[in-house]
Amino acid sequence: MKKTLSIFAAVFVMMLGVAVQTAQAQEDAGRLIKQIEEDSDRFSNSTTKALDNSRFDGTTTEDQLIKYVRDFEDSIDNLKKAWDKGEDPTLLAKEVQTRSKAIDKFLKKYPLGGDVQTDWVTVKSGLIRLKKTKMIKVS
Repeated sequence: MKKTLSIFAAVFVMMLGVAVQTAQAQEDAGRLIKQIEEDSDRFSNSTTKALDNSRFDGTTTEDQLIKYVRDFEDSIDNLKKAWDKGEDPTLLAKEVQTRSKAIDKFLKKYPLGGDVQTDWVTVKSGLIRLKKTKMIKVS
């Protein structure tokens, strides 16, 4: 009987530890999503300013990039809303990833300057950290 009780207690402690770690990881992912949302806002502002002072000012390329950035911001907002509601964020996370790849490709081809690059690296590092939490499955 003592052995069974000891085993039960050990299993309970292990399960409690896993539950605490899972809850902490979920909280960390939530804070990270919020941080990514704030970082993407900063990136959007610096991109808009940089485009206004670039050779793209007044062109369809400027309009397209601003649309990409705004759509990216919207996708992060949707991801955050889904996370906050406890919904499965997988599809929304994939959308964020797809949109970030398009922006990344543009910025590699046409760098827009220090603030934009710095802000983009910050956003990208947040996305990488979010992926590493494994709370959101992204390919």
